Amino acid sequence: MVFVAFSATACMWDAESLSHEKSRSHDLAQTILGQTSTLEDTNRLRARIQELESDRHEADPMWWNNLAGAHLRLNEPQIAATLLEPVIAKFPNDYGMHANLGTAYHLLGRYQDAEKEIARDLEINPDAHFGLEKYHLALLQYLVRDEKYKSRHVYVDEYTVAFLINDGSAWDFDPFTAEMHEGDSESMARNYGTTEAADAVYQSALKANTNHYDIFRALAVVAMSDPSPAYRKNLDLRRDANLEAGVIYMGQMNPKEPACQVMLGIVAWKKQDYHLASLAFERAINLGSPQAELLREKTGDLQEFIQYSRDAKLSMDFVVAVVFGLPAALIVFFILKAMLRKRPRAGNAIG
Repeated sequence: MVFVAFSATACMWDAESLSHEKSRSHDLAQTILGQTSTLEDTNRLRARIQELESDRHEADPMWWNNLAGAHLRLNEPQIAATLLEPVIAKFPNDYGMHANLGTAYHLLGRYQDAEKEIARDLEINPDAHFGLEKYHLALLQYLVRDEKYKSRHVYVDEYTVAFLINDGSAWDFDPFTAEMHEGDSESMARNYGTTEAADAVYQSALKANTNHYDIFRALAVVAMSDPSPAYRKNLDLRRDANLEAGVIYMGQMNPKEPACQVMLGIVAWKKQDYHLASLAFERAINLGSPQAELLREKTGDLQEFIQYSRDAKLSMDFVVAVVFGLPAALIVFFILKAMLRKRPRAGNAIG
């Protein structure tokens, strides 16, 4: 009996309920569900701008940063960019100037200009924004690429190949520096060849109408043949302690960017928060992700696993109920029967 109970508990691996995932992964869940508060006090910010403009300290970079930051919080990136562009050369080593101008460019859709500024602010302060700014750089280096590249990569590039072919068991494996599977070195090696040659493999798999797993593996070959984003020369975000916080930060700052939802989904999946992963991928699809077809497959796999796990748990609950419930019920029945036999009658309860 004890052995059966222990085995049932130790071997149970079911998909956690959404409510459980929300409680154990609160910030991740809030970001995926779009429940984070980004409202700003408009009146306070307008008053702050008026105060700054009435007491000018143009030789102080912090004055410029405070003024530009207030406009950014009011969703006025063009005003912030216009303020900073003429004066940033006067403060070449001020982290905040480059960070704010890069953010303004990002909001304006000027991704190449934004990437340049954010790269510079990280040169000045590698631990910028509590170690999270490097995720901004990774996102921008993804956004500047063409649609084909975006369709086969995720912005934290260390997870690209694992995402394409992963079954949920190899998130910490880096296929860019090692063989993905024994015997696959010829097709999966980092120096496969040109992107065009790798793309031919992918197109051939599509024409052959092979199963989705084979197609995604072929797509992974193409992805591995793409030039790596520049940030990977100095950073390994796969091993970064701030991965979850960085992905959440980017998701909160860019709630309508499908690439951010995909990475939120990967982080959730990596934590075995399968409901949240599925929701994030669905949001990415609805936001127009170039990976929509791939994400539908991933979402379908996750939903199938959730249903399978739910069914397995119900079956196990039934077994446990039969094994433990019936003997327990019989024991309780006989105890109650014995107590009733010994209970004094109403007539002679006293004396």
